[in-house]
Amino acid sequence: MENDDKLRSRILVTTSLGAFLTPFTSSLISFAVPKIANTFHSNFTDIIWVPMAYLIALPTFMILLGRLSDMYGKIRFYRIGFLIFSLGTLLATIADNIYFLIFSSFVMGFGGALIGTNSTAIISIVYPKEKRGWVLGINAMSVYLGLTMAPVLGGILSQFFPWQAIFLVNIPIAIVALILTLIYMRNSKIDSVKKKEKIDWIGALLFTIGILSIVLYLSLGQIYNFLNILYMLVIGFAMIVLFVLYERRIESPMLEISLFTTNRTFSAANFTAFLNYVSTFSITFIFSIFLQMILGYPPFITGMILMIEPVLMVIFSPISGRMSDKYGSRGIASLGMFMIAIAFFILTFMNPKSGILSMIIPLGILGIGFGLFSAPNTNSVMGSVNSNKAGVASGTLGTMRFTGQLLSLALASAILSISIPHSMLLQIFSGVTIKSGIDVSTFEKGFRIIMIFSGILSLIGSYTSLLRTKGNDKGKTVA
Repeated sequence: MENDDKLRSRILVTTSLGAFLTPFTSSLISFAVPKIANTFHSNFTDIIWVPMAYLIALPTFMILLGRLSDMYGKIRFYRIGFLIFSLGTLLATIADNIYFLIFSSFVMGFGGALIGTNSTAIISIVYPKEKRGWVLGINAMSVYLGLTMAPVLGGILSQFFPWQAIFLVNIPIAIVALILTLIYMRNSKIDSVKKKEKIDWIGALLFTIGILSIVLYLSLGQIYNFLNILYMLVIGFAMIVLFVLYERRIESPMLEISLFTTNRTFSAANFTAFLNYVSTFSITFIFSIFLQMILGYPPFITGMILMIEPVLMVIFSPISGRMSDKYGSRGIASLGMFMIAIAFFILTFMNPKSGILSMIIPLGILGIGFGLFSAPNTNSVMGSVNSNKAGVASGTLGTMRFTGQLLSLALASAILSISIPHSMLLQIFSGVTIKSGIDVSTFEKGFRIIMIFSGILSLIGSYTSLLRTKGNDKGKTVA
């Protein structure tokens, strides 16, 4: 929609800052947990809510906020996102108790949901379909840059500065991005397609309760035992079923169910994204334990090994995005998922005594596979809908992503619980150093189960990536 290539590039920079900020902040908060716990003398049950409150807000509100952005302006809501995020960050720095800090983290997450939803939606509208894959690759690269830089910067800030520095470092990024939106998007026609409709408050309430219940179950199951809070999962699925039934009957639904039932590209690409994050997100958590507690590598070496994956993601995301513009998204995304599956199967048979190289190669394959998958799959989702539904499409994809991440950690921790005592797992999640020993052979068994399970999910994803609406492999709008 924007005719000026230079203006497009500036908008791309602005949205890339937004794409960078959300994962960057999530990782930084995780690094601050041990220091915050010491400051407020908090137990694990309280301190774990600081990073969880941020993560819970993201999948819970993304579809609703995407719908509202479509109706009332993506740029307006994108700017509001930076304001709310900055407010939450400032509140966090003045928190004098753990509960106010948890509230501040939730406010930051709500702002992050606004930023993440509209970042993808805006660039999908600004750039024509023949360049959409490339810019979505840049967007994905920004996400991985955030994941790559956070461990390094988080370690420095945690070691040499007060815990508030973890939050303060985000404010300049948010302010710069907000200023850029005021400069480069002030005369934009991005929101010329917005359509004023009646807000579906009942549907929004049903969906929010449903997703929040499911997310809370996945987040807290390892703390309070999954069986003890099974009622949350039941409530969550019941609300989602009611939501679907209700949305089918009203004139202006929050989420058009037909996007899933009649648009095979949209439903398949979203489902594949969900499978991708369920299978891959826990890899850093699993390997952090494996490298430090089983093989005895120091944190610095562990960090360097684990950086291989996101660095290759950064390199290959723009390349795969460009390739999807030229050759279509389906085959490239499917190849990426297949490479991820191969990497997991290699890790299944890895011999821990073979040295670092035996881990670096499959982690490298994993990073390349993820880099090949992400941008083309996002291109499929955003190219399968009209521009007046870009916010909902982006919000749906974000909901799949973050729900998949939480489920990945929940499943991995549940499987590992057969080899690591429950109390020790809780300490690991909170970042406390564990000094007691672990049964190596039993842990390796749990590790291999996770790798096999992730490999199978990735193979399924390599198939579902091929399920596209006919004629919609190069970002052509079909809905």
